[in-house]
Amino acid sequence: MPKRDGRTDARGGFGTWRSVAATAAAALMLASAAIRSEAGDRPAPKSAGSERASPGSVNFLDPLLQEAWKEAGLKPPQVARDDEFLRRAYLDVLGRIPTVAEARAFLASREPDKRAALVDALLDHVDFPKNFATEWTNLLIGRGRQERNVDRDALTAWLRKQFAAGRPWNEVVYDLVTASGSNKENGAVNFTLAHLEAEAVPLTSRTTRLFLGQQLQCVQCHDHPQNDWKQADFWGVNAFFRGLKAEEKRAVDAAGVEKFDHMELSDAPTDAFARFDRRNGMMGVAFPKFIDGRKIEKPDGVVRRVELAKFITDPESDLLPRAMVNRTWAHFLGRGFVNPVDDIGPHNQPALPEVFDKLTEEFREGGCDVKQLVRWITSSAAYQASSLRPGKSRPEDDLFSAMALRPMSPEQLFDSLLTATAAHRAGSGRDDAKREAWMRQFLFAFGNDEGDEATSFQGTIPQSLMMMNGDLMRDALSGKPGSFLADALDQAGRQRRSPASFMVDQLHLAALSRFPTASERNASVRYLESYPDALPYLQDLFWALLNSNEFILIH
Repeated sequence: MPKRDGRTDARGGFGTWRSVAATAAAALMLASAAIRSEAGDRPAPKSAGSERASPGSVNFLDPLLQEAWKEAGLKPPQVARDDEFLRRAYLDVLGRIPTVAEARAFLASREPDKRAALVDALLDHVDFPKNFATEWTNLLIGRGRQERNVDRDALTAWLRKQFAAGRPWNEVVYDLVTASGSNKENGAVNFTLAHLEAEAVPLTSRTTRLFLGQQLQCVQCHDHPQNDWKQADFWGVNAFFRGLKAEEKRAVDAAGVEKFDHMELSDAPTDAFARFDRRNGMMGVAFPKFIDGRKIEKPDGVVRRVELAKFITDPESDLLPRAMVNRTWAHFLGRGFVNPVDDIGPHNQPALPEVFDKLTEEFREGGCDVKQLVRWITSSAAYQASSLRPGKSRPEDDLFSAMALRPMSPEQLFDSLLTATAAHRAGSGRDDAKREAWMRQFLFAFGNDEGDEATSFQGTIPQSLMMMNGDLMRDALSGKPGSFLADALDQAGRQRRSPASFMVDQLHLAALSRFPTASERNASVRYLESYPDALPYLQDLFWALLNSNEFILIH
């Protein structure tokens, strides 16, 4: 619970400060109510076979999904309520929860196609390219990249422009693989620069995993035991990165001091080949060869990365579309058709193969349009399903007939806390330095011998304490001018109906994107109307909601 010193900067229209001791038990009781089973005293969602089966637009995926669920003996999924869908869509598309005004507007709408309309509006929102650029920056270079030769901000800005412009995914990937020049002026260059060490082994691994969905690094040292991948396949792709040259460029600053300015990346035709140690102790060599066996006719007379990019983005191949569809499906549904998402191959059979194949086909033939892919996924019965599971079914058993529960990413949590509380207006600020400090406290990063990065966000004790008592939470509950609580208290004093009821609604909409249930509202209003001093109780209730499982989970 946040500490208080008996003073406040804001006073509500229906109360002032009082002792926190009288409210702590009540706030915790309501927090328990907020995170209880969502069946509660709200009507249960109807199934996908009922009259509300298609709250969004029906697309080509639903018949395939329905058939797969029927064959597996699964009941049609329950449809998520509007407030569930609203919060889920905002987090997945924009990377944050909706504001109170956004939540009220959507929940009040009675338009039959409002879910599809919401997704369209989110895809046109300025936060969509920002969110996807952040996610793909993390995928391309990791969260912890601070080396001098990698300009993270330039890469993020470049990606943001691509998503904002709606460029086809194959074109974006082509530019990432072939980018050259200044890493400050061309942000795409930073992907290659980030992984050039160890004869570009990390770059080979990252390229095949992200853009082809295949963990080719598994055969770096030996042939694959479960499929036809050979050691030479990894080094054949690695040979495409021969001929690369990275140079430091220096400039004189205003004080006349020469210092590092940026990196320049260039390609030169080469006849170099990759050398690797075979398991039998012999030395192997590999010239450029793509994973499907295609080769460059004259490898010493071309820019090899350009040829590799042509193979990756070949419009007749489904490797790139398949990898992107699987990863995007995992982003929205919590797990991919194939898991891990970058381990597609004959050794790892997908769930719902007909759905996977059809979505890949449509994405490829539709020009690799990322926004259209998002529309298809979010309008499907799988995405519109409730997170409530019948019986004791497990996620791997339900074939996406229930939404998987997943924690917010650190970025989503940070931005959602600011959205809910307006803490940046009350003192915390929304600058990059504070955001990075937040990330460091919520992440544990470690490298491996491929130069990869793994992270965990597991709700450790230090993470929980920072959520409960950190600077961001302190400013959120301060009641300072500009904060959410200060504004809400001011609005409550001007309400014709019960100010207490209005405040309880505002807190639930801000934190959970839903109105309180009848029992939640009645209990809170009863406490608020029983005491002349309301703010401490509201602070405790808001604190409890923001630290509940219902807030931190995407469901």
